[in-house]
Amino acid sequence: MLKKIITLSTLLVSPLVVADDSAEVKALKKDMPQDVAEIISRTVDCNHWGGEEPSNKARAEQINKALEKLRCDVLEKDQAVIAKNYQNNYEVKVRIQKAKELF
Repeated sequence: MLKKIITLSTLLVSPLVVADDSAEVKALKKDMPQDVAEIISRTVDCNHWGGEEPSNKARAEQINKALEKLRCDVLEKDQAVIAKNYQNNYEVKVRIQKAKELF
């Protein structure tokens, strides 16, 4: 019984995390050019890792490595390049914006 209570309480207070392979992310990437699909994936992954609180030093290192590998520090710049390349494509803009809102 206690295990069920802890699990339920964890679900209630944990932030919503959308995995890159979720149906919602797959829908955002569907029929998009490769570079757009990649920026959508990076956006979702950076949102995930950037919003995670480290529970210990090892986890903090893991989070930092993921953020570095994903190049989250230059994500906004890369998103701007994609937006400029597809400035006349409303659907690309909408899907990137929706990816920014996922987490």
